[in-house]
Amino acid sequence: MVERSDRFPHIQLSLTKKGIAAPQGGGSKKDPQTLANSGDRWGHGSRLNSSVSSITANWKDTEEKREEEEQPELPKSRRIILKIDPNSFDPESLKSYGIELIAEIEDGYIIGASADLELSELRKKIGKFIREEHGGGKIAEIWDLIDGIKKPEYILSPELMAHWDLVKDDQIYTVDVGIACVGLKSKLPDPPKRETNESDEHFEKRVNRWIDKRDLTYEKWDEIKYEREVEFTDFIQKSYQGKIVDDIVDGSIPQSAKLPDSFSCRITISGKGLKDLVFNFPYIFDVSEPDVVAEWVKKEALSDVDTPTFKLQAPKLNAPKVCVIDSGIQEMHPLLKAAIDCDNSTSWVPGETDQIADRVSNGGHGTRVAGAVLYPITIPRIGNEKAICWIQNARVLDVDCKLPKQLFPPKLLGDVVDFYHSKTNTRIFNHSLAGTLPCPTQYMSPWAAAIDNLTWKNDILFIVAAGNLPFRGKIGYTRLSVKDHLAANRLCPDYLLENSCRIANPAQSFQALTVGSISPASYHALPYSSISQKDKPSAFSCSGLGIWDTIKPEVVEYGGDLIKDESIPPNIISRKEVCPELVRSTLNGGPAVAADTVGTSYATPKVSHIAACLAAELPDESCLLHRALIVQSARWPEWAEEKLDTVRQIGYGIPNIDRALGNSPNRITLITRGNNRIKARQAHVYQVKMPEGLRSQGKEHEILVEVTLSYKAQPRRTRRNRRKYLSTWLDWDCSKKEEDPEKFLARILKEYDTPENADKGQEVFQWTIGKKAKNYGKIHGVSRSAGTVQKDWTVVKSFQLREAFCIAVVGHEGWNNDPDAEAPYSLVISFEAIASELPIYAPFVEAQVEIELEQQVEINSI
Repeated sequence: MVERSDRFPHIQLSLTKKGIAAPQGGGSKKDPQTLANSGDRWGHGSRLNSSVSSITANWKDTEEKREEEEQPELPKSRRIILKIDPNSFDPESLKSYGIELIAEIEDGYIIGASADLELSELRKKIGKFIREEHGGGKIAEIWDLIDGIKKPEYILSPELMAHWDLVKDDQIYTVDVGIACVGLKSKLPDPPKRETNESDEHFEKRVNRWIDKRDLTYEKWDEIKYEREVEFTDFIQKSYQGKIVDDIVDGSIPQSAKLPDSFSCRITISGKGLKDLVFNFPYIFDVSEPDVVAEWVKKEALSDVDTPTFKLQAPKLNAPKVCVIDSGIQEMHPLLKAAIDCDNSTSWVPGETDQIADRVSNGGHGTRVAGAVLYPITIPRIGNEKAICWIQNARVLDVDCKLPKQLFPPKLLGDVVDFYHSKTNTRIFNHSLAGTLPCPTQYMSPWAAAIDNLTWKNDILFIVAAGNLPFRGKIGYTRLSVKDHLAANRLCPDYLLENSCRIANPAQSFQALTVGSISPASYHALPYSSISQKDKPSAFSCSGLGIWDTIKPEVVEYGGDLIKDESIPPNIISRKEVCPELVRSTLNGGPAVAADTVGTSYATPKVSHIAACLAAELPDESCLLHRALIVQSARWPEWAEEKLDTVRQIGYGIPNIDRALGNSPNRITLITRGNNRIKARQAHVYQVKMPEGLRSQGKEHEILVEVTLSYKAQPRRTRRNRRKYLSTWLDWDCSKKEEDPEKFLARILKEYDTPENADKGQEVFQWTIGKKAKNYGKIHGVSRSAGTVQKDWTVVKSFQLREAFCIAVVGHEGWNNDPDAEAPYSLVISFEAIASELPIYAPFVEAQVEIELEQQVEINSI
């Protein structure tokens, strides 16, 4: 329900140049431990040989013991853990040792599996290493070998490991399991490189042979995946009477729980079977307890506002649709019913698939979330307005506002997206669900990876909650409450930087937009005062960084705050003065509108509202652009300092709907339109021509420059950094002074293979965050390039911009070495004059028209 002027729309960026970087040689720097091993071949080789003998003997003893005790038959392979030089050893090369790479873990450890129970190939290479023969040199980079049965902590989640000794043989447990399934060929064959003077015909033949090998590799992956599904299900079902939870009729793993390298599932199994699975099933890399969805719904209403006389009108028939994945909705609520897509309401709650209403006590949860999508600031009291979007009701939480254990999130979200996106072309999914514990950091969780994979496959946007700290009472072994922190004399928001306050699963998802909460007001009336202050992080809002040091949450909105008294430790309550005003379910009595609860759950739909407005304004553009514009519109509040702590707590800041949708006389935003895709080793250069009146040496106007890149790629779970988690990864760079597009492109391609820690010289601008975590920006310890949405900003003098300002989007190889692998992206660039009276929009538009005319002349002259 936002009105805006079309006088200052976004304008299109001009793609000026494209190029491909040539491969360059050069090896990685070896660790001192590797160098020491190379200098002591006999000693290092003998230690590894001893480990190999011990491991293979243990495997043999275990096999004989299992046969004697008539224990279940295992797959042919056995697990082995290797510690390698993380700087130089390529884990993918394990296949040459006869070892399958199962997963990478921390500190240089990798999990492998060998079907050769004598480890023959490894023994041979160790022998060559000792004798200084060709083919054994890499053994120096293998630092240690460990029997996989001895390190369950590399398989189990921290919470499960903490009470692993308490697991009872005869008790039934529910766990989530990740299983690797790419076999020895975990990487596609290297594509052919054209040789000097090679004919087109000959090169084409080699390319076709490579394509055949690639397709055979894909087929082999599918075969292995099927074989391991069978082995796994046979093991848990026939041996330990276990079962796959939320299974489909034919007994196979659902597609939404599968990635190119692995599959995940939720199982129930006896403690005895669980131990056998963890210790001996060779292909497992992740076992964790199901996340418990946490949310607060207060026991009393703290305001009793009369039902407004305001009338909501139905949105346009073709208006965007926002799917609210939650506890159901009171669909006939007078403030909601006109916008509800009743024909597509669905419940996935087991045993209640015919019940779509929000029956959570004391005002509901999904009803409040749905209301915040439609009314992100306040709820009108009088008049009437047309809704900006349709609300779709996907009920997944039960009457207690919990996610039933029978619902495995990857399968559930796959079903939800399949139903709504396929049937009604829904593209915005509001996901105000989050677990109670800090998100895992070793691997992307199945829940978060499913969001990433669904986003990769479809043009959709998941907007997810960062998660909340409990008011009081520690949860599990790792999540402290707000009261715990205050009792320890930690101040807000400083305590939000503690590891126990890390964002909750699945907020670490790379391709979702994660939303944290800030306080809408400061409150002080003795003996009560708000824990946080206006525009500062809410006392309960979980913070980043996310997995692999990504910026999470990316944005924050007003989700409320908490009140404390003067007791020691203080009592914690909530009051309407610091709670967001929300639509409230009246199915169990109470007012239709109330300010009586808080949470990142209610900050999240306020961002979904902006996404819906963008979808209405730019219906033919991708969700990647919508996400980029939301992040581009975000700004830090006045209190924020250029510090890592600020980034961790509020990301890029508070989004603004007016900046997301349009511009002003002193601000202009340039965007890429349509389907932009880039391959590894490619660079796309976009040029913005500076208006001549701004770049005069005599002018010193301050200009805020903002750049946001938003992209997506195909994920896989068994690798532990973004470069191997994503099929292709992107970043962006900026031109220097006097650098025209052609020179800029040449420099970018030349520097493509330069090591990250190399000194590339001072950038023309000092960006706030910077491209590297250790330098290049004002804030150290974080990199704008870590995630799939990358924003940075700086204030410059107008004369520094020169005639041409260029941004290059650069593609890099991830886990997929297929030269045809592409990553879609959107790029947004904004310029804003700090002095609001300085006109900038019209001069920039005129300058860009000149570029288009020049390019058209170039094209016509060819």
